[in-house]
Amino acid sequence: MALTSDITLILVIVVSYLALVLGVGQYASSRTGGSREEYLMASRSFGTIVLLAALFATNMSAVVMIGAPGLAYNIGPNAYGYFIGLLVFTFPLLMMTIGHRVWLVGKQFGHITPAQVLNHRFESTYLGLFAMLLFTFWTVPYLLVGIQGGGIAFEALTEGFVPYWAGGLIITLVVLAYVSAGGMRGTGWTNAFQGAVFVIALIGFAIVIPQQLGGFRAATSAALEVNPALLNRADLPPLTWKSYTSVAVLVSIETFILPHLFIRYMTGRSSRKLQRTAVVYPIALMLTWGPAVMLGFWGVGQFPNIDNPDFILPALIQANFPTWLVGLALAGILAALMSTLDGQVLTLATMLTEDILRPFVDITDRAEVLMTRLFIVAILAVAYVAALLTRESIIDTTIFAFSGYALMFFPIVTALYTRRVTKHASAVGLALGFAGLWGFQLGILPGSLTFGFLPVIPLLVVQLAAMLVVALATSPPSDERIDAYANLFEDSW
Repeated sequence: MALTSDITLILVIVVSYLALVLGVGQYASSRTGGSREEYLMASRSFGTIVLLAALFATNMSAVVMIGAPGLAYNIGPNAYGYFIGLLVFTFPLLMMTIGHRVWLVGKQFGHITPAQVLNHRFESTYLGLFAMLLFTFWTVPYLLVGIQGGGIAFEALTEGFVPYWAGGLIITLVVLAYVSAGGMRGTGWTNAFQGAVFVIALIGFAIVIPQQLGGFRAATSAALEVNPALLNRADLPPLTWKSYTSVAVLVSIETFILPHLFIRYMTGRSSRKLQRTAVVYPIALMLTWGPAVMLGFWGVGQFPNIDNPDFILPALIQANFPTWLVGLALAGILAALMSTLDGQVLTLATMLTEDILRPFVDITDRAEVLMTRLFIVAILAVAYVAALLTRESIIDTTIFAFSGYALMFFPIVTALYTRRVTKHASAVGLALGFAGLWGFQLGILPGSLTFGFLPVIPLLVVQLAAMLVVALATSPPSDERIDAYANLFEDSW
């Protein structure tokens, strides 16, 4: 593909946007101290706006900008209820209850990672390390989603001038620059900026594109002429009640336990900031998923035979926007991708230093910050190479990773709610969830054992039963440690 004046304009706009993001990151870096607590947790100083951005933008990845329209292309507006219909109710509830307890634990004991919470609560040395390794395993495929989305967006909106590999490399290098420099404060401030950009961009897309198609009514009618079943769940196999229930439960619990969100619950200046964020979060969720889903649905009418549904939003933008708006649209898509990628890579690097180096190696704060930066480089390099080797659907990649996270929910959350749970019960729950999911994935366990649900549902039931048996058969930690947590949570839900 030759470099045309249109592509040049698009690239100028995108480069200008990326330079602006780097500028925000550099400013945050100048305000970031050299201590471990400052670099990794921004001194637990986030107010409501930055905390909302750190939680919301970090969770709105290529899943919403690329995956949601692609899913809606296949199953219509049902994609909204299928993926987040329950989440908008459960997530704020979990933030106000379990999230509040996580914040209290971080404030009282100085914990930074989920592994540290587990080790301290159970007086264990290696349980946290086990959990950290599982979190890392499931975060790597999720990490690929952002790089994949960047490659897809660049390739589609520059008509192939910037190929998939180069698009993914560009956002990888930009994220590397501002995350390694600014740490948690760098990701928080850039998330606030980029979160605003991609929310405005999505709402703008949902207003402008249907107008280009003749209006909302005409765009909807065109989609239904191509595939009338998109408004009837009964004719869409993925939307059986068991599948619907599976995804609703899966997304509701895995979102809360995502390590890059779990750590950020502890960065709020006060619990009140976290509670305010919980109130606003579902509104922000609806403002993004609603437009993203409808755009994918409307795309059916204009592009009835697109080869890869993940490309539907870039295709709509390319076909309906003037060149300068294509550049701004690409910037909006990249904002969503990078605001998740940055949080994920910083979280992985933080867990590697806090959960592997710090407990077993005598390391200074300055050396730990340096090692975190080196881990950031290594993680992004591995993720980039892996993104080149896989072109799975973004939603398929996401649901597989989400299932792994969901099966870590009860082994961790029960530590904050019951006196009787033990480190052995938590370890068995974690191991059983991991082994069971791979057993279904590899065909070792027959699919009939899911009873029509996604594998995560029967595994959650078996996991809870096994944890109960093991908890009753093993000894809990000391009364002193149990009482320390019980007293801390005395007035909490």
